[in-house]
Amino acid sequence: MRNKSFYYPLMIAMLLLLCTPFVTVVYAQSFTVTGTVADSQGGVPGVNVKVKGSTTGTITDMDGKFTLNVPSSKSVLVISYIGYTTQEIPVNNQKMLNINLKEDTKVLDEVVVVGYGVQKKSHLTGSVSKMDVNNLTDIPVTQVDQLLQGKIAGVNIQNSTSEAGAAPQIRVRGMGSISADSSPLIVIDGYPVPEGLSTLDMADIASIEVLKDAASAAIYGSRAANGVILVTTKEGNASKAKYSVKASTGLKWAYKLHPIMSSKDYYNMMGYEAALQNKSIAANDEAFGLINNYTDWQREGLQDTPQIHQVQLSVSGGKKDITYYISGNYAQEDGIMINSNYKRLNLRSRINAKLSKRVDLSLNIAPSYTKTETPSTNFIDFYRTPSFMPVRHTEETAALTGKAIGSWARGSDFSNIMYTREDGTQVKASPFNTSNNNPKSLMDTEERFKEDYNLQANSSINVQIMKGLTFTTSNGFYIKYRQNNEYRNYESRKDEESAMGTYKNRLYVDLLSENTLNYIGKKGKHDYAALLGYTAQTTSETTASIVGLGFPTDYVHTLNAATSFDVSQTNTIKFRTAMMSALARVNYSYADKYLVSASLRTDGSSLFADGKQWGWFPSVSLGWRASEEAFLKGVSWLNMLKLRASFGVTGNNNIPANSYYNLLYASNYALGSGTGALIPGLGKTTSTKGNHDITWEQTYEYNAGIDFSALDNRISLTLEGYYSITKQLLFKQPVVSFMGYSDYWNNIGRIRNSGIEIELNTHNIRTKNFEWTTSFNLSSNFNKLLELSGEERLISTGERNETYLAQVGHRAISFFGYKTDGVYLNQADLDASPHLASATPGSLKIVDINDDGVINDKDRTVIGNPFPKATWGISNTFRWKGFDLYFLIQGVSGLDVFNGDGYYTESKKFNRNYVKDRWISAEYPGDGRTPTVGSAGISWEFTDYMIEDGSFVALRDVVLGYTFDKKKLKKAGLNSLRLYASGQNLLYFWGKSYRGINPEARVTTGSYSSPLVNGYQRGGFPIQSTVNIGFELNF
Repeated sequence: MRNKSFYYPLMIAMLLLLCTPFVTVVYAQSFTVTGTVADSQGGVPGVNVKVKGSTTGTITDMDGKFTLNVPSSKSVLVISYIGYTTQEIPVNNQKMLNINLKEDTKVLDEVVVVGYGVQKKSHLTGSVSKMDVNNLTDIPVTQVDQLLQGKIAGVNIQNSTSEAGAAPQIRVRGMGSISADSSPLIVIDGYPVPEGLSTLDMADIASIEVLKDAASAAIYGSRAANGVILVTTKEGNASKAKYSVKASTGLKWAYKLHPIMSSKDYYNMMGYEAALQNKSIAANDEAFGLINNYTDWQREGLQDTPQIHQVQLSVSGGKKDITYYISGNYAQEDGIMINSNYKRLNLRSRINAKLSKRVDLSLNIAPSYTKTETPSTNFIDFYRTPSFMPVRHTEETAALTGKAIGSWARGSDFSNIMYTREDGTQVKASPFNTSNNNPKSLMDTEERFKEDYNLQANSSINVQIMKGLTFTTSNGFYIKYRQNNEYRNYESRKDEESAMGTYKNRLYVDLLSENTLNYIGKKGKHDYAALLGYTAQTTSETTASIVGLGFPTDYVHTLNAATSFDVSQTNTIKFRTAMMSALARVNYSYADKYLVSASLRTDGSSLFADGKQWGWFPSVSLGWRASEEAFLKGVSWLNMLKLRASFGVTGNNNIPANSYYNLLYASNYALGSGTGALIPGLGKTTSTKGNHDITWEQTYEYNAGIDFSALDNRISLTLEGYYSITKQLLFKQPVVSFMGYSDYWNNIGRIRNSGIEIELNTHNIRTKNFEWTTSFNLSSNFNKLLELSGEERLISTGERNETYLAQVGHRAISFFGYKTDGVYLNQADLDASPHLASATPGSLKIVDINDDGVINDKDRTVIGNPFPKATWGISNTFRWKGFDLYFLIQGVSGLDVFNGDGYYTESKKFNRNYVKDRWISAEYPGDGRTPTVGSAGISWEFTDYMIEDGSFVALRDVVLGYTFDKKKLKKAGLNSLRLYASGQNLLYFWGKSYRGINPEARVTTGSYSSPLVNGYQRGGFPIQSTVNIGFELNF
């Protein structure tokens, strides 16, 4: 294979580079400085400490202490913190420094992590947002992703499910692709992690930065089209060992449930409908006994008292030449639904050592284990089950159905029972007939869980070659092994089916080597920095799956107990990919006023065929610190005014490996026996057509922004606007069925994204004992499809016949179907209006869009937009003496959702709100908008009746805490003690047009993982509210 010529040289190069950490280099000059940064109240955590004229920096720990390797005894440290004056402290051969902060602030100069280094925030020319992590460790979540929600402009977090341990969907500045993955790149301590943030604990995080524009992210090239999230974990300081214990426990509950009727209400409703039409319900005395049977099926699907527990232990410290940070974390979370559980065990260590005066070593090792138990059925299967059906047969239902008392009740038990009327005629049970299976039996008799074993390890060596010139080599690996297990016993499956066990495993191995040269210099008013780098990465993945059938006992689930195997679902898949990259960046500033930054990266990927493997990703950005000009220096209330603009190109290669090859898979077929009978067989057929012409998806983005702060930095404001075009969209293009395969990857068109972002931070009140700060962010994104490979539109269909439109000149994706105008009130109204053949009085009245007197496909039009027009968040923090209060309110507006649950709860009359407004007859038309039973879908035609406003406002986070006085604690040998209570999702508000229970829920699995089918709700979990109490102790 031609791919080998690309792979083996890369492996050799990586092996050589992986050996470099063991080469001993001896120089002399630099040494380690330790110190404490304090204000009038004591040590201050989170203070930025940076070596002037370099990218070397750190932050102080909880006690205000720091340890930093400086190039020479003549180095100068720059000390900066919000609300205090930036100071420059000469080292002057001092190895211990005590620094006092001054509150007369006039300059804000935070250190911000960027790709392959750090940079002063005042010198940033791209769009980089830094999240304040101080209030986030007390919020009761097990996934760090959830903590980003509502806190950063342009970053949208979608909690599509409340399943325990489920990671939300992250989007930075909208949807950049219509088929390829649109998730941002996650980089932890310099290592791009393919599995996201799931293995991190918030207590281990020192900072989180988000690179939003192409100019900032282009240094990561082909993986940065959807933004980059940079996470830096904590490190130790040269001091005595410090121990930290953090523990919390909490409870969860469903915020709202569907208003489902009891069986008695259901029976009365049916009787009322029948009486209005001079009819009666067919049922006898035995059937009436079911009226008093009431099973709250929604509650049956929920855990009684779901809980969440977390414990984190850490120790940090070190000596002059070596520091360490070691932590362990255990988290256990119950989902609100039964059989939903998540457990995680994390270990993390970070060691920094000085091998010689010019050589530093950093080593990160982070193993983790997670076990996730997932429900085997959707929540919808509970609330669509009629309440007359018991979980297990009672005496009454057993006598009625002939089933054993205590056995699982099934829908089929009640579907074929005949009742005798007074006139002797026989009819089936009504209304007590159902085809529903028993969801509780499915959950109790099925086992479904996955176990993940992860190991991330990387090391870096920094060598100071000469003054200002540093060589860094970083080498590491990421390994993930996953086991999926699913067992269904006889009772959990449909009648006549045997027990089944499904076993899958996946081994993922990623190797990375990155090598950079970094030069920083200053001459007069000129500050400059340059970066050159080379990276090499290989990835391999192996998956295996096997399905066993006919287990003779439910006590043994191992494969050797199966009596047969499903060969069509048994397979192994192996693939291997590689990427090589070269990168460069130059930063320049003149007089600390005029700023220029430019970068270039080229990536070569084995995901594409020869001739298409290499992509180029340049960027350039400019900045002007107008506040440093002489004509603004005299403006006393102005601290900073900076204007910036940028342009950059990023890429996206998030497609499956070997997408340019024809792929085969197992398929059933039949052979003739020569006697007229058919013999089943198994063979190979083409599943995916290869395309040697596919190449990078590229995003060209322009960004402009204003950074402003005033009144001693009490007010800081960032305004940004962006405009991007993504070309050569990667798309899984469908083909006609007779080709033998359903689709193939292709580059088909262009999409545009544009938007505005606002971030505002204010120090409203700041006194010795009281402080009040506010943070507000707002973002608005608009997308438009510009080109679709010569086609005008593409229509995709979901599982409920709902349709989604991608049309040139419109939003990238829209709901596409029929508009309605209430219901047909009576037969005369139906006869006078164009209608579908299946329509009856009480059906939804479909609008004849083109006025041709016929209702057909030509009347379909855009009926909704699944993308929000605006997202915002506002948080407030109050501190009074030892007390603190933090809360965040988040809002999302201007989007629509397709409420697929309505097809079940309304069409089957289980929903109380529906019963109240429904059409019953011409004399009782209800509200004139709600259709009669069974016609919400009109034979599954897709209408705007189920398109609802998905906007909401939520009280997302609340934290109330108390920190004890440090002076009193020292007498007990403690450094700090904090107690807190917190909550999440305590209040939710949405409009009356939304009839569901969770406006954030989305189906995102299977075919709905594609961005082309967006905004569908069905079987979603209820919103989960959480309260939590905890403590943090440091000694």
